[in-house]
Amino acid sequence: MDDEEALTWAGGRDPSHYETPEAKPPRSSKQSRKVAGAGAGPGIDDGAGGPESSDVDEDDARPATSSAVLVSLGILGGIYLLYTVGWFVSWQRFTYVAASPLDEIAFSVQQALSLVAAPLWFIVVLVLTRDRKPTARLVWLLVGALVLVPWPFTLGV
Repeated sequence: MDDEEALTWAGGRDPSHYETPEAKPPRSSKQSRKVAGAGAGPGIDDGAGGPESSDVDEDDARPATSSAVLVSLGILGGIYLLYTVGWFVSWQRFTYVAASPLDEIAFSVQQALSLVAAPLWFIVVLVLTRDRKPTARLVWLLVGALVLVPWPFTLGV
């Protein structure tokens, strides 16, 4: 056995074998501007494609979410799930005698909307506050937690 073969991975010389690109550490927007301006000049590409390249992903500039925010999101998500269950249980206990078919249809729509309101609020807040500060996201989720309380379930009606 060669010394060179002892230092290679099995199949490493196989033509179908390929290496995956190394993960780049996230960079702040100041560093990305510095790297973008550090090239040889405008319009000049050294062809290396390494860290000196002016191609910077926008995902690299986004900071990671803190663990406290993630725990808060999990707790609020659980509250919204409990709200959905509360609305479901309250509608199961409630008996409604419709005076007309239109009243029955309106009541069914009201039931459906109350069931999907809590998860829909949670998803919409997560999507619309994606680029904002975590405090704005938590404030909107707290507002929804106050507004969407299943009062029939809570009061035992």
